[in-house]
Amino acid sequence: MRTFIFSGVILIFIIVQLLRGGAAINTIDGDGSGYYAYLTAVFVNGSTDFTKVYEVEKSKRGLDYMGHYFHPLGEKMINKYYLGTALMMLPFFLLAWIYSTILGIPPDGYNILFQYAISLGAAFYAALGLIALKRFIESFEIEKKVSLITVAVILLGTNLFFYTFLHPSHSHVYSFAVITLFLTFSRHFFLFSKKIDFYLAAFFFGLIMLIRPTNGIVIFALPFVSGSFSNLRVRSNWLLSKPRTLIFGMILFLVIFGLQPLFNYYQTGHLMFWSYRNEGFHFDKPAFLSFLFSYRKGFFIYTPLMTLIVPAFVLLYQRSRYFFYSFFIYFIFVVYFLSSWWNWFYGDSFGMRAMIDHYSILSIPLALLIHQFSKHSFRKIALTLFLSAVVSLNMIQVYQYYIGIIHHDSMTKEKYWYVFLKTDTSYSGILGSFPEPVYAKINEKKALNYYNDMESPSKLWTSNGIQVSDQAYSGRFVAEMSQSNIYSPTLNLTSDQLFETATELYITANFMYKEFDKNAIGDALLVYAATDKNNNLSFYKTFKIKQIPDYQIYKWRNATFGFKVPAWKDSLRQVKVYVWNRQTTLFHLDDFEVNIHEIATE
Repeated sequence: MRTFIFSGVILIFIIVQLLRGGAAINTIDGDGSGYYAYLTAVFVNGSTDFTKVYEVEKSKRGLDYMGHYFHPLGEKMINKYYLGTALMMLPFFLLAWIYSTILGIPPDGYNILFQYAISLGAAFYAALGLIALKRFIESFEIEKKVSLITVAVILLGTNLFFYTFLHPSHSHVYSFAVITLFLTFSRHFFLFSKKIDFYLAAFFFGLIMLIRPTNGIVIFALPFVSGSFSNLRVRSNWLLSKPRTLIFGMILFLVIFGLQPLFNYYQTGHLMFWSYRNEGFHFDKPAFLSFLFSYRKGFFIYTPLMTLIVPAFVLLYQRSRYFFYSFFIYFIFVVYFLSSWWNWFYGDSFGMRAMIDHYSILSIPLALLIHQFSKHSFRKIALTLFLSAVVSLNMIQVYQYYIGIIHHDSMTKEKYWYVFLKTDTSYSGILGSFPEPVYAKINEKKALNYYNDMESPSKLWTSNGIQVSDQAYSGRFVAEMSQSNIYSPTLNLTSDQLFETATELYITANFMYKEFDKNAIGDALLVYAATDKNNNLSFYKTFKIKQIPDYQIYKWRNATFGFKVPAWKDSLRQVKVYVWNRQTTLFHLDDFEVNIHEIATE
């Protein structure tokens, strides 16, 4: 059965890579670039400083790249992510290095062999995690057929599929595998009281923390894993009665997790520091309901398979009051903890990716429900139909997200149903984004305000398209956007108006618009562009103006934006903010306002 699972995962890996074609060259991307960066820093650049990695990535990415996972600390550039993911990638990185050398391809860490190697590594760890998951499920006296079905739907019916095969450089598949191994060996320790199981659990818990320290909350699943309160007490007392075993397990944990402070000390002279600059938790205001039910990223919305947990609570209660309460408390705690993160929807992501790491625990009530329903013909048919539907929906939504039909971070109920089951590429990129959230406070004292009501000339704004209109939103003038005028009045800040800042800036912009053709502004963009002293673009960021296509005309409506940009340096020559009418259709703009804030350092 292990061979069957492993072969199945590798087969999916091959099919996905064939379908992706040339897109595989961008496998190491997004947050995954940050996790992977340890390998290029150490093995390609021979350094623990990430400055060169940042510079290389900036040259490879678009002009809106900000490298949010790199921060300066003293004279070094640090990585906000921990090195556990990179450590697990290392064997596959070295494999790509060897083959690159044999084939005469520069082993720069980014050529196509490295991209495929990281994809293969993710598939390997997914297979390892799924094999362990099957064993973990069966330890709860669940038959093999049910455990195999559960493993299959966990892979095919959740966003684990996406983060295994399409975004494999992210940490989630690695965390899933290691957490499942930790829980499996912990379960065996509680059942059989073998030292080797305790040692392996301690080792994998160290690796869990080395990948992502917040995943250490999985330790609170141990009461559920133990099976009963008496079992938990007996095994705990057994450990306390064997101090050598306990100490050796602690040493195993520290040897693994201690790699991070050792790296930190070698790099900066500090064993530990808060690497997530300007990020943190809001434990006093968790987004609990949004985390579960929001159309933005809601767990039950984008992973409907997991709604089976709710009726499964009844089975847990019937099996054991201890089972029910230990699982329920763990589930509520995990949702509370994860939804307290300042960016509760976890930025650009497919579904609620933070929950992937905990799928092994969530699989137990699912397996119990599948086991129970398989005993009755009607329930078995209903469950089969439901599982088939959610797996199919997940595969469609994986594709939608991959090609940009589902917005990466700004979905709503209206947007969700507008693109529901749509797979035509004409729907790609049609949805707009919300203002970007920030954790740190905005420095209001150093805010710069630039307002253009289209009524009075300003040396800071161009006058493109301004004309008299008896239907202006305010006053007598508007800016007409048309085939002959594709650029709006532009805020143009030159070196005389720019000043050097120590931190990143947060830009807010808003204006009123009125369309004269159906969805006339649907393809228009708000643009922020910065140029250097040589008049070369140094940063360029665009935003769709409309959130969702519609057909309202002759009505004034508001567009609002908020986004981070790099700190202003003395190398800047010019900053521009304007609307670009790419479709050359007819619409009017009025009351254009831009505010520029420094982001306070936390």
